[in-house]
Amino acid sequence: MATFLFQGFNPIIPLFIWVLILLVCFGVSWWSYSYLESVKPVKKWSLIALRGTVFAILAMILLNPFFIDRTVDRSSPLINIYLDNSQSLTVERGEYAGEESYEQIREEIFNQLDDSFDYNLYLFDRTVYEGSEVTADGAVTNLQSVVDHKLENQQSAVASLLFSDGIYTQDRNPIFSAQNLSSPIFTIPVGDTTEVQDVLIADIEYNSVSYTQTEQQFRVQVQQEGFEGESVTVQFLKDGNLIDSEEVAFPESVSSHTVRFSDRHEEEGFFDYEINIPGLEGEFTLQNNRERFTVEVIDEKTKIVSLSFEIHPDVGSFRRLIATDSQNELISATRLGGGNLTGQDPADLDSDPDLIILHGLPEPGDPLLEWVESMDNVPVIYFLLPASQQRHVRLDERNFLTFSYENARQALLDIHLMQELEPYSHPLLEFSAQDYRRFPTLKTHRSDLSTSPLSETLFTGEFQREATGIPVIVTEAAGSRRLAGVHAFGWHRFETTANETVSAFYTQFFTDLFSWTATSPDHRNLNIEPVKPSFTETEDVEIRATLVNERQDPETDATIEIQITSAQDDETRNFIMRHTGGGNYRVNAGTLPEGVYQINGEAVKGDRNMGEDQARFDVSRSMVEFVNTQRDDQLLQQLAVRSGGEFLQDLSLEPLYNYLRENELDQAVETTREETRYLSNHPFWFILAILLLAVEWILRRTISLP
Repeated sequence: MATFLFQGFNPIIPLFIWVLILLVCFGVSWWSYSYLESVKPVKKWSLIALRGTVFAILAMILLNPFFIDRTVDRSSPLINIYLDNSQSLTVERGEYAGEESYEQIREEIFNQLDDSFDYNLYLFDRTVYEGSEVTADGAVTNLQSVVDHKLENQQSAVASLLFSDGIYTQDRNPIFSAQNLSSPIFTIPVGDTTEVQDVLIADIEYNSVSYTQTEQQFRVQVQQEGFEGESVTVQFLKDGNLIDSEEVAFPESVSSHTVRFSDRHEEEGFFDYEINIPGLEGEFTLQNNRERFTVEVIDEKTKIVSLSFEIHPDVGSFRRLIATDSQNELISATRLGGGNLTGQDPADLDSDPDLIILHGLPEPGDPLLEWVESMDNVPVIYFLLPASQQRHVRLDERNFLTFSYENARQALLDIHLMQELEPYSHPLLEFSAQDYRRFPTLKTHRSDLSTSPLSETLFTGEFQREATGIPVIVTEAAGSRRLAGVHAFGWHRFETTANETVSAFYTQFFTDLFSWTATSPDHRNLNIEPVKPSFTETEDVEIRATLVNERQDPETDATIEIQITSAQDDETRNFIMRHTGGGNYRVNAGTLPEGVYQINGEAVKGDRNMGEDQARFDVSRSMVEFVNTQRDDQLLQQLAVRSGGEFLQDLSLEPLYNYLRENELDQAVETTREETRYLSNHPFWFILAILLLAVEWILRRTISLP
C-alpha cells in the first residue's frame, strides 16, 4: 500500500521574491482582460481565472514542494535452508545408506515446513550458492562459508536450517564465528556415528618431476580402523600395470602404516601411477582405497661443477644441498693456497656441465678462470665470499658476472633480506611473503653496485630496518644461458638454524635457484606453464605466462587466450589471461575434476599473432572427503547452541517453530520503503497548464479574440 505525505517546500528563489512574482502574475492576468467591457462578466472572469491559474501553477513549482511516497509491503518471515552438497554424504555407513538416506531426511524435513513462512534454498561445498538439487559431488566441505553467508545476509532471515554431517575439510572451524550471528542456526544431522571398518590411503609423498637414470621413492601412508589381526595388499601400478606390492598387517584395531615403493626411470615423459588397496570384507567404502597421480620424467641428470676459491662454511652448505637432490651430479673442486687444487679438475670432464657455481672468484691468470670463460654457453651462479670483492673489481668485465662495482668499499654490513618483487611474480618467488627480519643476518659490502639492464634484482639488503638498495640476489636470462649473482655470505646459518621456516626457505629457494639457472632460457615469445605440474580436485589451477615482442621486450598490451582440454572427454574450457605487470600474465581456472589436461595458448595484439604455446598438467582425485566420514554431532550441537538454535537430532521442526513463536518472529514482516518525490519532476502539472491554456484559447475564440 502506497501513501503520499506532504513534507514541505524547497524553494528555488527567496520567498519574498516569489510573493512579488505571484502578485505580478495575478495582476497581469487581470490586466490582460480588464478592457473587455462588452463581454459578459462570466466569460471575462473565466479568462482571467484560467490565465491566473496557469501562472499560479508555474509559481507553485518555483516553491519546489515535495512529498514522501511511502510504500508498505507485507511478506512472510524468511527461513534459509542450507544443504550440504559434498561427496562425504554419498558414503554408506552403518544405518546411513548414502544419497538415499540423505534424500529421505530432506523429504521428512520438507514435509514439516510451515506454509506461513518463505524459504530460500542454498547448496554448499566449497562455497554457498543458490540451488535445491543435491548432487553430492563437492570435493570439499566449507562450513565456515555458511556462517559467512549468514553474516552477509542475516537481516533477511529469522532463522536457518543446516543439513550437514558436521565434517569440514576446508577453512576454519565455524563454531568460533557462529556466536556473531544475529539469527539462529538449527542443525539437522546427516550421516551416521557408528564405528565402522575402513582402510584408506591417507597420503602419498612423491616428487611430481623426476629424471631419467634415477630411482624415485614413493611414500604411502595407510590408515585402518576395525581390522585388527587382518592384512591388506598395497598395490603399486604404473600405466595400469602392477609393478610392485607389499603386504601390510594390522596388529591393532586402529593403526597407521607407512609403505615405501620405488621405480627407476629409464625414459622421459609423463607416467601415470596408481596406489590401490583391494577391499576387505566388511569395509564400508572403497572410494578411499585408490589414488592416482602423474610424474613427469625429464631426460638426464643435472651436472653441476662447484668451484671454490676460498674456505668458508657457505661452500659446504651449498654442496650438501646440491648432493641431497638425486637429479644432480656434483663435481667439486677447491683452489687452495699455492695454486693447489683439490677435487676433480673440471678441464678433465668429458662433456660440458649444465651449471657452474663459483664460490668466490679466481685470480687473473688462473687456469680455472680461463676454463670458466671458455664455457660461454654454460649457466653460472656466483656467490660472494669475504675475499671476493677485490678479485671482482679486477674481473669486473667478465661475461659471467651479473653486477659490477662502481665504488668498492671493504666495510661490511649485517643485513636482512628485502624482497624486491611481488610473490609469485618470478619463477624463483613461488612462495608467500616472508618475515625476513626474523631470518639470520647476512654480510655484504657497503659498496655501490650496478646491474645489467637485462637482469632482475630479486632481493636487496636491509640494514637496521632501512633499505640499502644493495643488490643481494640478481638473476639474468638473456642470451643463450642464465646467470645469477649472490652478493652476500653467511648462508650456512640458514641451514643450521633451529627455525624450520628459515631452513625450509633456504632449501626451497636455493634448490629452485640451481634448477632454474641450469635450465636454458626459452626465447619463444609466449611461454605458458601451470604453477605446478599436478593439482588435486580441491586446489585452484593457476596458469602463468610470459610474453615478449620481437625485440624480446616485455609485451604488456596483448590478449592471451588459453584453452584447457581434458584428455578424457575432450571438454574444453576457455580463459583470457590477466596481465600482472612486466609481460607476466596469469589466470585462475578454478577447480577441475580428476584427469590429464592440455593447455593451448595464443597471444594476439591487434591483428598480429605474437606466439603460441602448449603445456600439460594433471588433476588427481582428492581423498579429503573420504578420510573421515563419521558424523560430528558435537560440532553440530555447538554450532547450533552458539548461534542460539538447537540440534534437531530427532528430525522434528517443532523446536524451530516454538522458538519463532516465543520470539514473535512468526508474524508477517512489514517492510517500509520511502521515496522523496518533487512536484517539479511530475509531468502532470505541465500537462494541466497546457490544458488550461487550451481552454483559455477556445474561450477567446468564442469572443473573436485572436
